[in-house]
Amino acid sequence: MTLLFQSRIYRADLRANPSVLYVFGDNPQRVGFGGQAGEMRGEQNAVSVATCSLTEPYSDANATAQCALIDADMAPLFAALRASEIVIFPLDGIGTGIADLASLSPK
Repeated sequence: MTLLFQSRIYRADLRANPSVLYVFGDNPQRVGFGGQAGEMRGEQNAVSVATCSLTEPYSDANATAQCALIDADMAPLFAALRASEIVIFPLDGIGTGIADLASLSPK
């Protein structure tokens, strides 16, 4: 298992390391190029995890559904780690930028 943290991830990183998985926070609609999505969306080795929605902010009121979606998005990452593949996670975490999960949906 190799989980590494990187402070800022660039498209060039993903292209230079095609066998490495890179994680970014996303929305369930899988659209937009804000934040780290701008550097990773569309790359074969990018894994998006839905941490915010375009239609309504995540909140504790719908935490169960949100957690189920996040768990499903994270499943390939857990599988990769069990297979001793490399996963790069943003140093600041996911859900910390636009999603602001710590404030909007702390559960």
